[in-house]
Amino acid sequence: MKKQTGFTLIELMISMLIGLIVISATIGIYVNTIKGSTDTINSARLNYDLESVMSLMINDIRRAGYWGGAVVGADSATNPFTAGAANIQFPTASCILYTYDGGNGVTGGVNHDSNGIVDADEYYGFKLDGSNIRMRLTGTTTADCADGSWSPTVEQTVNITALTFTPAYKCLNTTTALSYNTTCAAAALAAGTKAVESRQINIALTGQLVNDPTVTKTLNGIVKVRNDRIFTQ
Repeated sequence: MKKQTGFTLIELMISMLIGLIVISATIGIYVNTIKGSTDTINSARLNYDLESVMSLMINDIRRAGYWGGAVVGADSATNPFTAGAANIQFPTASCILYTYDGGNGVTGGVNHDSNGIVDADEYYGFKLDGSNIRMRLTGTTTADCADGSWSPTVEQTVNITALTFTPAYKCLNTTTALSYNTTCAAAALAAGTKAVESRQINIALTGQLVNDPTVTKTLNGIVKVRNDRIFTQ
C-alpha cells in the first residue's frame, strides 16, 4: 500500500495565521480608505456650507446704504439709509444691522423713500443665534438684534461656533482738509463739517460638523460697502 502524505498540524496552523494576517491587513486598508473618503467628504461639505453663508453675508452687507432716490440732482447727504438708526449698527460683536433700498426707491418716476422713511422690509442683518447664523428679513429698528423676523442660513449638519463683525472705517474730511481720519465720530468732527465715511467690515466665521466636531474650519472675509456715507456733522 502506498503511503499518503499531507500537511502537518503545525503547517496548517502557520498557514491559517498567515491568512489571518493578510485578511487583517486588507480590512485595515479598506477601513482607512473609507475613513479617509469620509473625512474628505465631511471637510468638503463644511467648506461648502461656510463659504456659502460667507458669500451670502458679504454680498448682502455690501449693499448697505443703497438708495434708489440717488438720481441726478439728489443730495446724497439726505440718504435715509445712512442716517441715524438706519445706518450700519453693531449692537454686539456677532450681530450686524443695516438698511438698503429693497427696490421700491423709484417707481414710475416717484421716489418712495424721498421722505426719509425706511420701510419695515428694508431692515436687514445677520447674527449668531446659538449654533446658527440668522438673517433678518424684516424689522422696525436697527438698534436691536432681537427685533424683526429672522431666518436660519445654514443646515443643521453644521454648527457655527464663532462669528464676529469688525468695522474698519475711514473718514474723509472735505471741509477743512482732504485728509483721512480713523473715524467719523462726532467728537472728531466740528459742527458743519462735511465728511465722507468709507466703510469696510471684516468678518471672521468658524464652524464644525454636527456629526464630527473634529472637522472645523475658520473663514475670514472682507466687505467693502459700495455706498459711502456722506453727511454734514
